[in-house]
Order: sequence, then C-alpha cells, then structure tokens
Amino acid sequence: MLRVSAVPLRTKFLSSCTACLLLTGTQAFATEYNGTAYPLGLDTALAGRMPPPGLTTFLYASAYESNELKDTNGHSKAGIEDFMLRYQALAVCLDYVYSDYSLLGGTLASRAALPFIKGEVSFYANTPQGRVRYRGKSEGFANVAVTPLFLGWGSSRYHQMVGVDFYLPTGSYDKDRLFNAGTNVLSYSPWFSLTAHPIENWEMSAKILYMVNGKNDATNYTSGDEVIADYHLGYSVSSNWQIGMSGYLYKQVSDDESHGLSVGDDGNRGRVLAYGPSLKYQTPAFGVLVKWQHETQVENRAKGERIWLQAVLRF
Repeated sequence: MLRVSAVPLRTKFLSSCTACLLLTGTQAFATEYNGTAYPLGLDTALAGRMPPPGLTTFLYASAYESNELKDTNGHSKAGIEDFMLRYQALAVCLDYVYSDYSLLGGTLASRAALPFIKGEVSFYANTPQGRVRYRGKSEGFANVAVTPLFLGWGSSRYHQMVGVDFYLPTGSYDKDRLFNAGTNVLSYSPWFSLTAHPIENWEMSAKILYMVNGKNDATNYTSGDEVIADYHLGYSVSSNWQIGMSGYLYKQVSDDESHGLSVGDDGNRGRVLAYGPSLKYQTPAFGVLVKWQHETQVENRAKGERIWLQAVLRF
C-alpha cells in the first residue's frame, strides 16, 4: 500500500485496503499502492456459499507487517534500508439475500463493506544528498466496496457465486501523505467463487477475480490490471470445528502507467503467493475464522505476514 514517487527527495507511500493493501526508491512500484483494492486472503473458507435469506453481518479484523521490500527479481530493493510497513484494518460487511427474487435459477443478493485502516511506514533511502529517513503514519476510512447484485447457486456438495465488486474513491487520501487509507481511484472486479465438498468432511473453496483500476487524477497514475485467487482447503474434525490451509495468489498482468507511459522496465508488475493455517468454528447462526498467511515468491512488493480474525452473525 505504498508508492515511492519519481521525485527523488519526496518519496510518497500510500495505503489501500479493501485492501487491501502495499509499496518502494525512485519510481512507482507494483501498482501505485503496491497492493490492490481487494483485501488479499479475505474470501477463503466457504467462499462460494450464499448466506441464507435476509441480512448477514460479517466482521473482519486483519493485521499486516513487513520488513522486506522486493524488486522485480525478488531480491531486496536496492537503495532502501531498515524498511518497515505495518497496518491494521477493521471492516464491517453486510450481505442481504433476497427471498422473493431469482435470476437464471440463482439466488440474488447485494453487499456493502466499509473498512477502517491504521498504518505506518518507515525506511532509509540512499539519495544524492545522502541517507535520508522517511516515516509516515495515518488512519481513516478506506474506500467503500459495493456489490449491487450478485448471484448464487447451490446443491448439497457444490456452491458457486458470481458478481462484480466496485471500490469507490471515498477513503481518506492526500497525495502528499506517506500512508493513506484511501486510494483516490475507482476500481472494479468481476469475480467467481466456489465451494465444493468432494469427500465427506472436506471443503475446497476459492474466489477468483480480475481487478481493473482507474486513473488517480491527483498523480496521473494508472495501476495495472490484476488477477487474484484466494483459496482454502479444510477438514471438519467435528460438526463445529474445521482445520485447514488458506492463502492467495496475486499477479499483475498489465503495466503501471504514469502520464500515459509504462513505468519501469517491466511495468512494475507485482506478484505474490501466500499460504498458512486456518481454524474455523461454525454454528448455524455464528462463526469465527482465524488465519495466518505467509508471503513468498514476491516481486515488486513488500513481503510480510498477514493474520485474520473473521466473524459472521446471521439474523
């Protein structure tokens, strides 16, 4: 969620979470915010299962910390020392499933989410004037995410959903701040999710989305398109408890552009693979999910650790 601008002595870092979320010395790096509007690793367990009719409330808390910044070859970024990025996010998401309407044989629903982010970044950069320390922190509401309508189908062993998320540029933003909660960009992402139970007590879930980012008018910067896949494999040890592994794959598939020109030798295309254990407790009316996700295979991004605490309440 940060960016280092092309201005040598005014390195600027920005953060975004619905994404969620992340970062670099002399040019923009792996999308302008070194992250994505979508909070990576969010939709893992039961990703393809539609909630029951009526209102369902999801509560999310996450924390991310990194002490490494990687370049296009996966090596430590030259010219950056003592790098540190950390942030915490809280979000509430409301799903409303319509009981009186259907389309193409599927159930209709709507969704809205609002995250709050608090974060900070610091590092030393080698400049023509010498070694300079940069540090910034901020907190505020991030971009509102809305899904006007999405569709879901389900059977005893297979569930799937499809929709388009919109991330509105409503979050706190200042182009001169090192860290921002908002992105000042309108983004949208068509997505497909599924949950399958191929064998009794086993769950396989995934969500795949394609993110398209608009231009940041404050900086004249357009981040490249992104492909993201959250995944989950779980085993139910009882009717209420499940252990598993979850994570995400992220790949930027088109170049960043600044003032209409491609940025860097490779367009600052980022990538990352994350994995880690998960533990879920579920009842018909309440559920809690805890996840830890370790990042590896990182290019043009920060490399760090992410933890999640997610809860669901049904009314």
